[in-house]
Amino acid sequence: MILQKHNSKLQSLDFFLGDKRIDITNEYTYLGLKLTPNTKFSVATQQLSEKAMHALFKIRKNLDFQKLTPKLAIKIFDGIVSPILLYNSEVWGAYGNNDFTKWDKISTEKTHLKFCKLYLGVNRKASNVASRGELGNFPLLIPIFKRLFSYINHLSQLPDTSIAKQTFYLSKRLYSNGKDSFYSNAASIIKKFHPDIEDTIDIEKFVQDTNIHDFVKTIEDNYTTFWKNQIKNSSKLSFYSTFKNHYNLEEYLNIIKDPNQRRLFSKFRISNHKLEIEFGRYSDVPRQERLCKYCNKIAVEDEFHFSFECEKYENLRNNSHNILKDYFHMSITDELKRKLLSDLMSLNDPLITDLFRNIFRNVFISETTALKQEVT
Repeated sequence: MILQKHNSKLQSLDFFLGDKRIDITNEYTYLGLKLTPNTKFSVATQQLSEKAMHALFKIRKNLDFQKLTPKLAIKIFDGIVSPILLYNSEVWGAYGNNDFTKWDKISTEKTHLKFCKLYLGVNRKASNVASRGELGNFPLLIPIFKRLFSYINHLSQLPDTSIAKQTFYLSKRLYSNGKDSFYSNAASIIKKFHPDIEDTIDIEKFVQDTNIHDFVKTIEDNYTTFWKNQIKNSSKLSFYSTFKNHYNLEEYLNIIKDPNQRRLFSKFRISNHKLEIEFGRYSDVPRQERLCKYCNKIAVEDEFHFSFECEKYENLRNNSHNILKDYFHMSITDELKRKLLSDLMSLNDPLITDLFRNIFRNVFISETTALKQEVT
């Protein structure tokens, strides 16, 4: 296989072993990694993602993720699926897209997001940043960076005569000459998260002088800032942004044991439901016109309207536990009620969470019963 950029002007090359012509291939699998002549790793990462997705569904066939505790489900993903996705990422990770905005479109992260949404029980249209945020899972780009710089630290300690070290030095010379290489890409990643660093960087010295865990923490903090901005500026997550302030595993995932009821709670929190505020989005209905079809209040059917106002669910509110009933019937302004709903979502109180869970369960039961009556 000849490594070169595709260019029709390049001459055709022939190689012989004795008098036998050697075929030139467009793909070659080396140590389980599929390589292509254009020196990019998109085919390799796609292949790894397919293998990882196969493993994920194989596990799912024999094990219901949603019946596990979140920590156990994450541990299984990290122990079985993630190693497939990140195979050899200490090399190809330097050539990937290190932009958080575009990372979700990469096949590697799509598999990770598939797991997050499977566990939460939300559909593919659910927000990526919210789905990861509920589990407190950082994008796989971060562990890839960790592996990359741990590998560079390993390379720096190898004997100068080793092939890997010689290849690393060659990459460094290309960087010194202003050409793209493994070294230059690694340097770009460092500068992205340390913008004050000098233009010409000795990455071996940087890695040796920097605690890898501290560097990873810097990247995680950078992503958390990005994540907060994404939530703040997303109309889809306007409700979520009122209570989700910390990047951590949400306690309700441990509190609610029933997978179906937990799924309903997750859908409500991240606006992956069928209220008009979300459902109308896919019919291009202007936000202010996504009105409730079940009552006469002429109000936008959002999470607040569902919880405090809608006449359809008045009986459910009246028949709820006294603690919730007191919340529902407080004589305060709508603005304070909205804040109250946000506070209830962020309490992580087992009693309140359980009471809200019952409300969602009863709504689901009443809607299912109504649907059956319509059919019959």
